Amino acid sequence: MALQEKVATKSALLYCNMLPEGQSVICPCCSLIVETPEHLFLLCQFAWDVWSLILDWWHVRWVCPASLLDLFTWWLDFGFKNLEKFLWETTFHATIWSVWLVRNDIVFNNASWRVEDLRELIKTRVAM
Repeated sequence: MALQEKVATKSALLYCNMLPEGQSVICPCCSLIVETPEHLFLLCQFAWDVWSLILDWWHVRWVCPASLLDLFTWWLDFGFKNLEKFLWETTFHATIWSVWLVRNDIVFNNASWRVEDLRELIKTRVAM
């Protein structure tokens, strides 16, 4: 859903006239830019920091791609084999899912998250 930009971000809710009146369309993770799927999952400073920590965990260097789809394509084409490949691909999905859950926790529970805590949660999800 994230790759197809079909998640209920604030910009999508606004477009469908479903955003509660008075609610800001600004990203709840960085409080700087309109929350679009591309921003939330890739370009937001919070998401960028999460991806950087996850890739550092894998000892992989990266340059931020132009889109989430480009990141996904690069991720799938990475040169791992067998179990490593499975864990690598699982890491992508666990990261996307975890960022979405954290975003919801911030929006609905007024929570705050540290990037390092989210990295550890992602590692746990991949291991499980």
